[in-house]
Amino acid sequence: MPAAENQQQLDIAAERAKCTFDPNVLTPLFYGGEEKLEQLKKIEAMIDSDPVFDRSDRYFLGRTERFKRALPMVKRYVELRNQYGFTPEESAYFKVYLDDYIPVHLHESMFLPVLRAQASDEQFRKWGPPAENYHYIGCYAQTELGHGSALSRLETTATFDIERDEWVIHSPTQSSAKFWIGTLGKIANHAVVQAKLIINGKDYGAHPFLVPLRSLKDHTPLPGVVIKDQGPKQGAISMDNGYARFNNVRIPRENMLMRFSQVSREGVYSKPIHPKLAYGGMTAVRTTLINHSALSMARAVTIATRYCAVRRQGTVDVATDLETQVLDYPGVQHRILPLLSHAFATIFSGYWMNEMYAQYNADITKGDTSLLKDVHVYSSGLKSYCTKLAADGIEEARRSLGGHGYSLFSGMIDFHRQFLATVTYEGENALLTQQVSRYLLKLYKDVARNATVKLSPPSKYILSLVDHDAFTQQRCGARSANDLYKADVILAAFQHRAARLIHELAQAEKAGSAWSDLNLECMRLSKAHVQYIMVENFHNGLEKRYNVSSNPTHQQQNLLAAVRSVYHLHVFYTMDLELSEFLEDGYMSPQQASWVRQGVKDCLKAVRPNAVGFADCFGFTDSFLNSALGSWDGRAYERMAEMTEREPLNSKAMTDEKGVIWGYEEYLKPLIYGKAGPYKNRGSSKL
Repeated sequence: MPAAENQQQLDIAAERAKCTFDPNVLTPLFYGGEEKLEQLKKIEAMIDSDPVFDRSDRYFLGRTERFKRALPMVKRYVELRNQYGFTPEESAYFKVYLDDYIPVHLHESMFLPVLRAQASDEQFRKWGPPAENYHYIGCYAQTELGHGSALSRLETTATFDIERDEWVIHSPTQSSAKFWIGTLGKIANHAVVQAKLIINGKDYGAHPFLVPLRSLKDHTPLPGVVIKDQGPKQGAISMDNGYARFNNVRIPRENMLMRFSQVSREGVYSKPIHPKLAYGGMTAVRTTLINHSALSMARAVTIATRYCAVRRQGTVDVATDLETQVLDYPGVQHRILPLLSHAFATIFSGYWMNEMYAQYNADITKGDTSLLKDVHVYSSGLKSYCTKLAADGIEEARRSLGGHGYSLFSGMIDFHRQFLATVTYEGENALLTQQVSRYLLKLYKDVARNATVKLSPPSKYILSLVDHDAFTQQRCGARSANDLYKADVILAAFQHRAARLIHELAQAEKAGSAWSDLNLECMRLSKAHVQYIMVENFHNGLEKRYNVSSNPTHQQQNLLAAVRSVYHLHVFYTMDLELSEFLEDGYMSPQQASWVRQGVKDCLKAVRPNAVGFADCFGFTDSFLNSALGSWDGRAYERMAEMTEREPLNSKAMTDEKGVIWGYEEYLKPLIYGKAGPYKNRGSSKL
């Protein structure tokens, strides 16, 4: 029998040999196509070859060290961006691959997009060049110590002084201090500040203002601006999330971002064409978080799948004297492989959301706000669902690694801690479900009043509620287990479930329930609606992309069958989790429910032979994964041992040539030699 480390290399090679498709064919799906993938690989090589971005000792560094390490990265990144003329997409991927939340991350992901979207053309001509060239280093200051996503409840004020033609930015209470603002603590010299616009005592709601924070000469905080780093947090260790209070800070009237709302020299307020336009910054970030969730799930699946394919535990094969590969146990497959299917489902919905958001941006320049509600609501729902799906899934994948999953060397913990913030920022996930549900409820009421109301495709199923008697007679069309593999049967089931939950929410409200008492109903409805969207987008996306030939080659057939197996796993696993909601009104029968559960088991078996191939298709480099357990070559145990050599406690600074740890003479030797006095407990203490 080969040594364990040699067997691991044999096992990973055997896994790749039995894969039924070429993983490289799928890789472009996750990076926007072949051409974009080629460009992004150049960025990966650029980072991996530059010592400034070395990540080999990252797991051994504390917060202050990580922050200090990040500052040279910031400078080098900007130099490379300027040298090669990165597109915004390339810049974004550079920071993704860097895999460290460097202090200026939000300058380009929040500050600049908000300026582009909400500053007038004249304002952006003035502010855009210095911001794009990092003369202005900015942040987006919305969240306060006492308030987060609810713009209407923000306390920071911007009061118009008509005599001096200035805004007075003020933090009237401790809870109005800006908090959790990335890039603010030590780096930013400007902020887009969301504040209540007040003219002659009238509050016009939250609006964005460009507020200078620090001197452009020496970086000192400007008069009236109190800024601090907010302190340690669970993740994003290199980022200087900050705290700021404003004490009657004056800025010119023109520093109000005026693309959609304006205030004249005379103090006359012109309202935007739609009140939700103020949410543009959050909507943009929510859209990107969907794709971020997909890649984060893919990363966790890559590590977990590769390690569980080379880790052998338990039952011994008499013929080979080898223990069973952990990935061959159905219980382990059930923990890991659904996350693989969720990554695919999420990337397809990410593309769908990106297309909708791009169309919205094109429309809004023409004054057309017809897509605004859909974009706001569906980005909210998908953000809420996908970030939770990923956060929970990454943790489950980490646990599937066994004891080694507790080590930073696993490559799971550092990036998971950083990802966890996504369930809160740009809209707390549970809160966002209320926005989705409120919108669906409104559409239902509109349809109830006028059945000819035009609905967008994701919500057309609401029309089935017009004839409620007929709706209650609907039943799942599956007459055999095989019928549950038909897209129309599955989509009808997800539509019925979501429609029923809308009707139940409407009935609860009609019966007099306060909206605040319907949180649980909103959570269920939002999840049901988003799961329907995810299933439909997954199906439509894979068929459009991979079922493209009337006379497919053998390789094309294998690829389509492999991706469909992942799709069906996503469907059955999701239905199994929510089975009670398909059963409780009689839409599905107990027999059909048993077919769903069997479908999960069958799909796990179908996906298992290609599991490592799917992990490879995500295209992650070993450098990016930074994982002893998930490396391409499968040398998990050897790499774990190698990484211990870089532990500072094992260095000569902490351990002498004899292997004795620092502090032995002063602190350990007195204990070992009995110099600390005897222990004389006799059942009573002297305390």
